[in-house]
Amino acid sequence: MGAWGVGPFENDEALDWVAELEDQGLIAAGFAFQDIREFADEYLEAPACSAAIAAAEVVAALRGNPAAELPENVATWIAAHPGDPGAELVLAARLAIDAVLSDSELAELWSGSEEGEAWRSRVLDLQRRLQLR
Repeated sequence: MGAWGVGPFENDEALDWVAELEDQGLIAAGFAFQDIREFADEYLEAPACSAAIAAAEVVAALRGNPAAELPENVATWIAAHPGDPGAELVLAARLAIDAVLSDSELAELWSGSEEGEAWRSRVLDLQRRLQLR
């Protein structure tokens, strides 16, 4: 049985993406956002959305606005790679999160669950933290 929870790293796709982050660095975030950008005019599949949320959490953390709880390996990676992720990656993260919230399989799946409001609240918090400087 796979992982499934309201947190940004509480699903298999996000955990797989973290392995990519550890292997490839921030380029993995760019690829995650590119997947959203390429299909923004189509139906966004849940796996791509979950990876983009995890990537956006890393971008927000690098900007000094981390989630209250990050997995230990993500926090370790961020500590080992301090610095601003750059305006282009921040913008890509913001656009990806906007797309996930507006029309995606992941948002649809959560909207039909008991924890849908908790998930949406967390993603809206991420969206807010990406705006902060």
